[in-house]
Amino acid sequence: MKNLVAVTLFAAFVVGGTPGAWAAEASNDKSAQDSKAEHKAKQMPFHGKVSAIDKTAKTIALEGKEKNRTFQITSSTKITKDGKPAIFDDVTAGESVGGRAKESPAGKWEVVTLNIGTKADKAKRDEKHGEKK
Repeated sequence: MKNLVAVTLFAAFVVGGTPGAWAAEASNDKSAQDSKAEHKAKQMPFHGKVSAIDKTAKTIALEGKEKNRTFQITSSTKITKDGKPAIFDDVTAGESVGGRAKESPAGKWEVVTLNIGTKADKAKRDEKHGEKK
């Protein structure tokens, strides 16, 4: 009888491991989920007037109340001008722009979408008045 109990316990440990191992696995799963949440990129909308353009570094700077903000244009940035597809060379200083940017792991703001011109102005006005299209 003792042999049967010993064999059963041994088989249970081989198949299922120890209860402490189950807790360790659950802990590892949680930490993997937490690290994914930490690495999820922050996103924010932006709008303003372009104060500077660096074509070599592919960045634009927007005028701010306290300081200028710099945004990185990437190969995946979707650029539109007056609602039509555009390219980075279409951006000029003094123009109104708007869009959405995400924070890169390096801490820089990368532009996801960039809207140049009157559509950006209209979206800004609509946002102030509580209208969304």
